[in-house]
Amino acid sequence: MQKIYFLLITIIAFNLKTNAQCSGCTTNITGLDAAPHIVTAGQVFCIAPTGTVTGQITVSVGGTLCNQGTINSFNLWIAGGTLINYGSLTTHNLLVSTAGTYTNYATTIIDSLLVENPSSTYINNGSQTNDAFGIADNGTVVNNGTISTHLMADSIGTFTNNGTINVTGLGFSNAYTSNFINNGNLTISLDFANSYSSNFTNNNYMNVGRDWYNSTSANFTTKCMMSVGRDWFNSSNVYGPTASCGGFNITGNSLSSGLIGSANTHLDLCDAGNPALGIDGPGGTIINTTTYCNCVNSCAIVTNIKEKQSQSNVMVKTVYPNPASNTLHIKLNNKENESIVIEIKDMMGKIVSSKMYPASVGENETEINVSALAQGTYILSITDSHQLQSKQLFNVTK
Repeated sequence: MQKIYFLLITIIAFNLKTNAQCSGCTTNITGLDAAPHIVTAGQVFCIAPTGTVTGQITVSVGGTLCNQGTINSFNLWIAGGTLINYGSLTTHNLLVSTAGTYTNYATTIIDSLLVENPSSTYINNGSQTNDAFGIADNGTVVNNGTISTHLMADSIGTFTNNGTINVTGLGFSNAYTSNFINNGNLTISLDFANSYSSNFTNNNYMNVGRDWYNSTSANFTTKCMMSVGRDWFNSSNVYGPTASCGGFNITGNSLSSGLIGSANTHLDLCDAGNPALGIDGPGGTIINTTTYCNCVNSCAIVTNIKEKQSQSNVMVKTVYPNPASNTLHIKLNNKENESIVIEIKDMMGKIVSSKMYPASVGENETEINVSALAQGTYILSITDSHQLQSKQLFNVTK
């Protein structure tokens, strides 16, 4: 099921990228622009495929930055506004704060990326390379693409990985009531730490190259056998799955002073040194459902499969006004007479509005009331009678 979900996410990201377009532009950069810019409420600052911006950009609440060209700026600050990237983005510092939203469908190189504050959201559907990547103060991140970073730290944040993450340098920290769910591939070259009342759930491939730590009232659950390249230290709570089995293949020392397992889960510990007591330091509490080197449910790498999609009958000609505050008008061109489903989804994929529309051959126009939607970026998704979809992004402002 996780592999199917991973595949669906890949297909959705692929479709959105191939149909990418910026719309409702109040400013459109088509050449080289070195000036600093502040994008304010109601403004849609667009960078065309031929455009390049090198100055600092700040996107305030209600503003939108949409890039189809090139951004090569020292600083980007999404201060409550929206950044949508379909092009090339290179920056030293990118801060997403104050309920800002950043969605990436292409290639980015960011020295330092921080997503912080409640309702600040980053959704990666493309490729991201970092020196440092941080989530703080109730920020939210969803990765459906590929992330490569030297250091990764989640502090009071929520992170869902449906794609691939490679932490190539200093390590990975999940701390201070953070919640991390790995549904894809997570490879950590050096050390991993889960601590301070945080929760970490591993549903798919995870590999720690050096030391693994779980401490200070943290909870760690793995639903398959993951590898630890050196030492394994637990002073908090570790669980396996309720069905099948999961656990750890440990190369070095294995020490615990916390809780291992529970009555309704199946955790397996496999220390390569085959210690007589199962692990080198069996302190704390070990529930009797725990086994040693008996589980063969290895964490397998999820492969990224791309499928070419057939063309939908429906072509979205335009949506207006964009951003919208009350009514969103939709102009369509349809290839046949049929009933179509028009849905609005938030950037997490949740359907927030839906209706049936009897489309006829040729041009059609309809509208949807968006006055009840919160300010932000949404996906307009139209499904024809053959279950093929056409999608476009739009913004809601208040």
